[in-house]
Amino acid sequence: MKVAMLGWEFPPFIAGGLGLHCLELTRGLARKNVAIDFYMPHMASIEGPLRVADSHSHLRIIEVESDPSMSPYGGRPGKYEESFNDAVSLYNRRLTKVFDSHDADVIHCHDWITVPAALELRRRTHLPLVLTVHSTEFDRSAGLNPQPWIEDIERRGVRGADRVIAVSRYTKGLLETTYGAPPDRVIPVHNGVSFTRLSDGPDRDYDARRGTVLFLSRVSRQKGPLYFLQAAERVLEVRPDARFVFAGEGHMLPECIEYAFERGIADRVKFTGFVPSENMAAFYAQNEIYVLPSVSEPFGISILEAMAAGLPTIVSKTTGVGEALAHVLKADYWDTDEMADMILRLLDSPALREELGRNGAKEAHKFSWDATCRRTLEVYAGLLAERGKGMAVPA
Repeated sequence: MKVAMLGWEFPPFIAGGLGLHCLELTRGLARKNVAIDFYMPHMASIEGPLRVADSHSHLRIIEVESDPSMSPYGGRPGKYEESFNDAVSLYNRRLTKVFDSHDADVIHCHDWITVPAALELRRRTHLPLVLTVHSTEFDRSAGLNPQPWIEDIERRGVRGADRVIAVSRYTKGLLETTYGAPPDRVIPVHNGVSFTRLSDGPDRDYDARRGTVLFLSRVSRQKGPLYFLQAAERVLEVRPDARFVFAGEGHMLPECIEYAFERGIADRVKFTGFVPSENMAAFYAQNEIYVLPSVSEPFGISILEAMAAGLPTIVSKTTGVGEALAHVLKADYWDTDEMADMILRLLDSPALREELGRNGAKEAHKFSWDATCRRTLEVYAGLLAERGKGMAVPA
């Protein structure tokens, strides 16, 4: 079997969970002897070859050049490092010109960024199209002023694809209600998580009183950082000895720092900025509770990482991965009083911290990229069976 996969991120160019998903999915499929042509933009700012494909004979990386003068196809010159929206548009135009995977069985694209090219290639080649939705414009904007032109692309994608993979049942529901996606075409497939860089959660000393509550995420409205600080303010009224750690980068960071100063809690909130992946295990080990009050979270890999490290965890009810978790506490993202009460109960009870921490670590480790690959292969197989092409799903 061969898959033509269209993406925007791939190592060493990874900006977030999308790139990680593409890396783990292609690795897993290649190990199952699925041939993959992965199309990605050539980023001139990234030096060195894409080494990740070297050990996988079934995986071919095709970097799409941004400057048409570097290929025989011609067209308007441009660079992918320029304006993001212009770069995405250019990439889609260039991708349709250089596509050379007509022997593929399936086209598989990721998020709205590659939808225009995918739909055009489906029309030209008559190959079946799978779209994985990692997040929607509603998620990214936290429901505030979503960009209509991106919503239009997402709507065309979920209606035009033969199958849509949603990273959670929560996202499946959002696609059906927001974009009118046909329910029988949308299949939820959870992400996996790589736990090798994290420490073993059950070894944590739950009797130690660190008193530290962690927010670790991109600092955007989607992730609810101000709700975290509002809950912190409420906790500090009762437990002035508590400390809060605010980790991550994003456009809302100055606003969050200003809020902490205005509310008089800046001396008890530590803003660390970006945490490198190699420091993550030690970082989780230094803290006592993890909180992520996302307004709309399609999945939430960081939640599983924190749980795997043994941190008792509080998440918003609008979190995709929460639908599959029993050993977390859940609150409405806007209910900072309830969130504060949950934090206080955990701070006051080593037994509750240990129960959630140990059971949560076991639960988190059930999420594997191998399972994600198997479910994705089942989606391919079902789609090809409809077209009279039988396919055995590798074990």
